Amino acid sequence: MTGIPYRIAIPPRPTGGDYAAVPAADLARAEVLRADEVRLGDTILADFPGLHLPGGDGLVLAEHFTDPYWATPQLTDPGCTCLPCQGAAWTAADGPLIRLADGFPWDGCDVQPASALLLVARYRCACGCNTALAADWSDYDWASPASVQHLLETGRPLRPGEILRLDFAASGCAASAVHPSTDDYARTS
Repeated sequence: MTGIPYRIAIPPRPTGGDYAAVPAADLARAEVLRADEVRLGDTILADFPGLHLPGGDGLVLAEHFTDPYWATPQLTDPGCTCLPCQGAAWTAADGPLIRLADGFPWDGCDVQPASALLLVARYRCACGCNTALAADWSDYDWASPASVQHLLETGRPLRPGEILRLDFAASGCAASAVHPSTDDYARTS
């Protein structure tokens, strides 16, 4: 994003307690984006809740989420009955609204004005894995070595049964989707 008309500060991410661990590489490559610049699969790490508050010295601090989440940007759903969708404190002056998450992994959606600033780690996998968001956390393989390696390198685990070629020099991540024909392939459990 270019031309942010605010002075922003990103404090170090809290550790321990209720804060989920975030790989150092994700923190190092995180960038400040508007909500309407977030893409499917990006990891949202923090927001800037003081952005629209009047007064102050113009410095806006990032507030880290205890649980960063994968973005599934879409238009708001007027039929959604969750509290964030029905009770959003945004007005027409805030501009168009974007639903960044549709209740997964929480009970409610995350609705933000298009102009809201977020700290985001872009989804960076180019291996050919299934990038569509699963319907539930249990639809991911959290245990196999191939999936754990993929999670460490891309921020997203694989799905059970996904077949991947293990190649640490391949296209941005260690696992490249291929058809199995030799022993250098791994199948997630």
